[in-house]
Amino acid sequence: MNKLRSLVVGLGQIGMGYDLHHDPDRFILTHARSFQVHPAFELVGGVDSDSSRVNMFKAEYSRLGYTDLLMALADLNPDVVVIATPTAQHYETFISLLKVIKPAAILCEKPLAYSLDEATAMVSACDNEGIKLYVNYMRRSDAGVAEIRVRIRHGDIKSPVKGICWYSKGLLNNGSHFLNLLQHWLGHVTGFHLLDKKRWWNDLDPEPDVQINFECGTIYFLAAREEHYSHYTIELIAGNGRLRYERGGSQIIWQPVIAHPTIDGYQILDSMPEMIESSLDYAQWHVADQLAADLTGQESRICSGSEALYTSVVLDQIVQIVKSKADESSVL
Repeated sequence: MNKLRSLVVGLGQIGMGYDLHHDPDRFILTHARSFQVHPAFELVGGVDSDSSRVNMFKAEYSRLGYTDLLMALADLNPDVVVIATPTAQHYETFISLLKVIKPAAILCEKPLAYSLDEATAMVSACDNEGIKLYVNYMRRSDAGVAEIRVRIRHGDIKSPVKGICWYSKGLLNNGSHFLNLLQHWLGHVTGFHLLDKKRWWNDLDPEPDVQINFECGTIYFLAAREEHYSHYTIELIAGNGRLRYERGGSQIIWQPVIAHPTIDGYQILDSMPEMIESSLDYAQWHVADQLAADLTGQESRICSGSEALYTSVVLDQIVQIVKSKADESSVL
């Protein structure tokens, strides 16, 4: 297969910044780096409205850089376009690129949009045009996440589970990562109950405490304070042990239930836990790898546009309750 020509639109942190000054042999944390090094892709250019970022991109990657999206699309005609602009600009960027080209695939940062109508329109447009749409819920592409899903499906982690998810920096911005992940593990959302409306992050993104019910369990989403420190963790209490998804998923710990060593009839968690391998230092390489797999008809774990839209539907219902004075419960 010929390499897929790839263009990154938006050269901020996830587009280029996170690993700009790190050893590429140890960290692949951005779209620019992942499409540069993955053998299925050729990084052909980058776009950003900030000329200083464009200059950094050109210096680092020796590829064409643009401040004008339409010019970049016309010049390069990429097969894959990454939308890594701020969330509020996703829809505008999406509409602009479809006016110029119809790429084979679009990889959009999460969430698809702040507006459910815009997110729905993006998915529908790609369906109509035969364009593959993916959303960068990057944890879905990690092998550790896949292992947990298999264990839940096979009953090696017994459901129903009960758990806590700590998130910070907004329900839409960061909380959506973990809602999408838990949908991947625990199935469809069947309802939710708002516990506390809390505050809004940067006046754009709510940070409620909310109980969310899934097919295979109940999770309490609790908002931490990003200004104190970033805190992203999930704890699942199953019938046969405890799963801890720590430090955003860079550490995954399973503690099975064992018989108490001295007290008959009691069971406890094993003090010698199993470490499930995770490789988030290469998170975006794995996303590119799963994208390549899906585009070539292989089994893939990457999040599709339609799956991400379902996450957006749940988020929108929670946000509408946060905004309203209505009943604080909903069944989906």
